[in-house]
Amino acid sequence: MTRLVFWLPAVNPYWRDRFNALAADGEVDFECWFNRHLDPDRSWDVHPQSMAFDHTFIGKSGDQHAWLFVHDLWSAYRRANPSTIFTFHHEPKLWPVWLHRLRGRNVALYALMTWDSWVKRSRVKEVAKRLFFSAATSVLTPGPQSDAYTAKYGAKNIYRLHHAVDVQRLGAASHERSASEALRLLYVGRMIKGKGVRMLTRALEPVLRGHPSVSVRFVGDGPLRQELEEWAERTGPQVEVSAFIQSEGMADVYSAADVLLFPTEGDPYGLVVDEALAAGVPVVSSDCAGDIAWRLEGGRGWVLPVGDEVAWTRLLNQIATDRGQLAGMSANALKFSAGHGVDRWVAELKTWLEVSENDGYKDRELH
Repeated sequence: MTRLVFWLPAVNPYWRDRFNALAADGEVDFECWFNRHLDPDRSWDVHPQSMAFDHTFIGKSGDQHAWLFVHDLWSAYRRANPSTIFTFHHEPKLWPVWLHRLRGRNVALYALMTWDSWVKRSRVKEVAKRLFFSAATSVLTPGPQSDAYTAKYGAKNIYRLHHAVDVQRLGAASHERSASEALRLLYVGRMIKGKGVRMLTRALEPVLRGHPSVSVRFVGDGPLRQELEEWAERTGPQVEVSAFIQSEGMADVYSAADVLLFPTEGDPYGLVVDEALAAGVPVVSSDCAGDIAWRLEGGRGWVLPVGDEVAWTRLLNQIATDRGQLAGMSANALKFSAGHGVDRWVAELKTWLEVSENDGYKDRELH
């Protein structure tokens, strides 16, 4: 019997690095199942050779036929015979996990809060969430806001499992950051509706006109990229739009930035915030990012009302006028991020397994 199976929709560089670290640690018997290799909506590139852990792709071809998916899933399940399956609740192709729960075995849900602006609510979905969260033997979350979100739907055994980023590589970027008279703003992420990029361009226009030494770089891809490129061409050399950059190259991007802009209208979390803080880059975020308040408190950034164009313009003008505060905020970000890498993720995962198994998944919270 395999102690733990991670069953995820697809692999990405962040989960790959965590699983590699868990495999290197060697204390947890686990394997990973992925419904597909990569998320078709993302540009991440994860080579199978870089995945140094036992893994299976359920259905070997992209959009699997139902019979092939069921065949591969049953084959993987019968071979692994898992005690606990760690998965998400939002994708229907993951819902067969509840057959595992009906066998009296353990299901752990990793849960992030969602926002009305990104997710179309329905009575069926609300009922399903109440059923799933209350039936799960464990619910793991990255922060207190997600705790409250899952508790609202009946989750009882809530455990902390923070996200993890490459703090060593990103921390080194802070030492490579060159002094600049300019204020270098940065946006990293998908260029799609719901990310707040249109509001951001409107908020930036008076800032760029009033402060010639302010520049902004957009890094990413998506259907709004051409629109951003056209805006950049009209605005002038203060604006740069760059193609998507794989995670391994992001340290160089953060080393050339002073402030990250995260105007999202509803991200469940936003790992770019953690990356920026680990690189010593303060963050301006909307208040519609999951678990954002505790990440930016303590002088690590600012949280603004979502979509408040006037507030964004006012704050960015203020930062452009008085940049002296950024050095202290950068130091706060680095101090906060120390130890927030994959080693902590591995330690928290092992603590969850030990406590939950020893307590028989009785009502208990671990934070």
